[in-house]
Amino acid sequence: MKINITKDEYRSLIDMIYIADWVLTSYKSEDGPEMNKYKEVVQKFYALAKDMGMENIIKFDEELNGYSETQEFDDTSECHQFIDEYDNDSFWERLIQQLTTRDLQEKFGGKETRDKDPDKYFERYAAIEAKYMTEFQENDLDNLTIRKRKPALIN
Repeated sequence: MKINITKDEYRSLIDMIYIADWVLTSYKSEDGPEMNKYKEVVQKFYALAKDMGMENIIKFDEELNGYSETQEFDDTSECHQFIDEYDNDSFWERLIQQLTTRDLQEKFGGKETRDKDPDKYFERYAAIEAKYMTEFQENDLDNLTIRKRKPALIN
């Protein structure tokens, strides 16, 4: 199969591949064999850089024995802006989700409550979630503190 793309489309594709690769690998200390198929695709598209007139952003690195991004890529790409926005949004969403779930557990119990009356459960969830959303929108992390839980009393 052959796909015809413009130079601008190729640049956008390289940015998208970079973002996908970042998501797959940025928080891993080592890549396992399951990552090989993705690395091969990255290398296949990066190898087209010279033909697309983009050797200024993708170069073959002899030490790595593969293609990688250049400093010019880092300097001109919007990728890190998109990644930062995603990370920020994910952080807040995950924090609010975890705190809401924790509070529901503490106040109303666990799975049984959700199974017995799902509408009531999600109504309570939405109320607690809205409280956290408002708090963080207004105060960021300023009012967030970490406290140790008191151990449960054993009779």
